[in-house]
Amino acid sequence: MKKRIFEQAFHFGTRTSMRIAVGFTLLEMLVVTGLMALLVLLGLNLMRSTAAASTKSEAAAQRNEQLRSVQSFIRRQLTGALPIAYEFDASNGEATFFSGQGQRNKLQFVANMPGYLSYGGAYLQTFELKRGGENYQLEFQFQQITTEGLLKAERKPEILLEGIKSGEFSYRTLDEQSKPGSWKNSWDLPTQIPLQTSLKIEFSDSKMHWPLLVTSSKLSTATASGGNPGLQPAPFNQDPELGGGQ
Repeated sequence: MKKRIFEQAFHFGTRTSMRIAVGFTLLEMLVVTGLMALLVLLGLNLMRSTAAASTKSEAAAQRNEQLRSVQSFIRRQLTGALPIAYEFDASNGEATFFSGQGQRNKLQFVANMPGYLSYGGAYLQTFELKRGGENYQLEFQFQQITTEGLLKAERKPEILLEGIKSGEFSYRTLDEQSKPGSWKNSWDLPTQIPLQTSLKIEFSDSKMHWPLLVTSSKLSTATASGGNPGLQPAPFNQDPELGGGQ
């Protein structure tokens, strides 16, 4: 009897050891595999979210840097506008130093160009808001001025900004009482450089914001007469054609 009990116990222990040595059951393996897959999925989603946030942050930083660069360039060029004639009226010999007459989307003036963009020296510079598809784009063109006149443009117009919904240039100077005049969308004094020039832009993309640009020329007649360069432009009104003010 004792021998039989011992043999049964021996066989039971052997079967238990064999079952333990076999490993996990299929159900256990499925559960573990499912948990691992879930953890991997969560990790991938976290990585994707982090990458997307990083991409958006970099895109916003690039947009802001582009706007700062363009504003800095326009401000520097307008501030350095020179009283150099680039055009003469054949009928009366009147010279043109600064042009913004009859168009709120274009201005022309003479200023020195940075050496990294040209050969240096005085250039006729043109900033223009032109239609590009559904929106407008801000283009910049420059032509060197020589004793023989204007040379051909060295390159095609540079596109400084795109996706512009509306925009306008405006100008102001001193009135007859030497007081700050009102802002105008047209500059009708080609023989003078305006006291201040402003550029207002609204983008189609609401994420892009153009800080109001107001510049004062160092050599403007109004400044030399004691103008106040710290004045701000008039409210921005929509124009049905360009989208600028009236």
